[in-house]
Amino acid sequence: MGQAVGIDLGTTFSAIAIVDEDREAQAILNAEGKLTTPSVAIWQDGAYIVGQPALDIVERAEGTERERLAAALIRGVKRMVGNPPLGGLISNGHRTTPVEVSAAILAKLARDASVRLGFAVRDAVITVPAHFGDRERTATKEAAEMAGLHVLQIINEPSAAALTYTHGEETKPGIALVFDLGGGTFDATILHIGEGPSRVISTKGIEELGGINFTNKLAIDLRRRYEAETKTPYPDDTLSSDRLVVAAEAAKCALSDVQTTTVHLALDQVKAVDLVVTRKQFTNLISLYVLQLQIAVEVAIERAGKTPTDIDRVLLCGGSSRIPAIQDMLTQFFERRPETILDLDLSVALGAAYQAAYSETPGLMLEDGGLVIDCVSYPVGIAIKNPGGEPIKLVMLHPGDPLNEWSQPFAVRIVGSSTAFPPIAVYKGEGSQLSPKDRLGDITLKLPPGTPHGARATVMMSQDQNGLVQVQINVDGRDLPGVLSRV
Repeated sequence: MGQAVGIDLGTTFSAIAIVDEDREAQAILNAEGKLTTPSVAIWQDGAYIVGQPALDIVERAEGTERERLAAALIRGVKRMVGNPPLGGLISNGHRTTPVEVSAAILAKLARDASVRLGFAVRDAVITVPAHFGDRERTATKEAAEMAGLHVLQIINEPSAAALTYTHGEETKPGIALVFDLGGGTFDATILHIGEGPSRVISTKGIEELGGINFTNKLAIDLRRRYEAETKTPYPDDTLSSDRLVVAAEAAKCALSDVQTTTVHLALDQVKAVDLVVTRKQFTNLISLYVLQLQIAVEVAIERAGKTPTDIDRVLLCGGSSRIPAIQDMLTQFFERRPETILDLDLSVALGAAYQAAYSETPGLMLEDGGLVIDCVSYPVGIAIKNPGGEPIKLVMLHPGDPLNEWSQPFAVRIVGSSTAFPPIAVYKGEGSQLSPKDRLGDITLKLPPGTPHGARATVMMSQDQNGLVQVQINVDGRDLPGVLSRV
């Protein structure tokens, strides 16, 4: 129907989709014939190898070479976007960044899709977790542009999933919770689904909580049981650690379908061991994570001014939401089973494809009933002087505020004769405390010539449709576009 695509850039897997001539979103097969691409990359022979081919390179190697390549494989880069680790990332001696690796993953998705579709993929809607802040969204957009993509819009993953659920469906008005639990991130989003556009009321995310955490928790327990049974330490080399994580991941996935599974650990240094894992054991291991998820759901509902009984539908998305312990928690909390009518791994990409089609042909939004209007999903404020001591944060944008609407103005006085607006530090996050990791940058502005000493200025903020922070400054009655110099 169009040429724009939707992309779910995930922590463990990524996917790309497009709307066909029948107005139905379809995921696009990659070069390996799969609908999802592992979000991994390795640098080799002067280029990135992404997805399953990167995993195969490690798998085919033997001995010390396999261990070296396992250490060079980059995983889980989504958690690092906008917050790169100190010293960056290194793959086979190549120093890189999360943005560059994300760009390599996006480039493979677009390249493979171009071959399948018969035309060059360029325009895209890309999804991010709702709790992603300005820094993460800016870095995601930068990665897409580095991959040669033109970003039509960055939208929140739960909103994209809601598009998939409501597309072409005659739904009665009500309140829905989108429970989005992926490989590395989580969001609980409350929407009002009406006869017209659906509106996001509130959202609550947890950074760095997803399927990876569950896998690692099981891997730690398997290591403990291995050492108890063999009376020997489990090897600390990269290859052995990777084998343990792979085994734990397979067991985690199996326990979504069966009550008991067996993990076979066979290492070169010591005898092989078979460890039986039950669903009950796994549920006990991840119980604290499940409690965190429930608390986040409660916060999202409270922010929306609702109660659990007000929620008419509980919609699941993200592969990790198929874990029985997660679904059991939601069933007990809401006293009914959540809806699992869609492919949990693809619902976000499919929703992004619908949004991409709507961007190309806006009239389709109302025809298909698929419009979702987002809101501010993360708080943003500025550092102000605290008469009682240290500077504090004044939150100007709150979760639930409308997008593209200016906040209440904050007045400042311009002191001195400089032609530069005094820098104002911008921070994300709730509360009044200032944390260096939450600092987004500084508001700066070149003042017009002749601006008098002591002139009055007001600062206003908004978030655009991509969730990126915009600044407006009024100096003595003149509106001037402020600049957020991002760090």
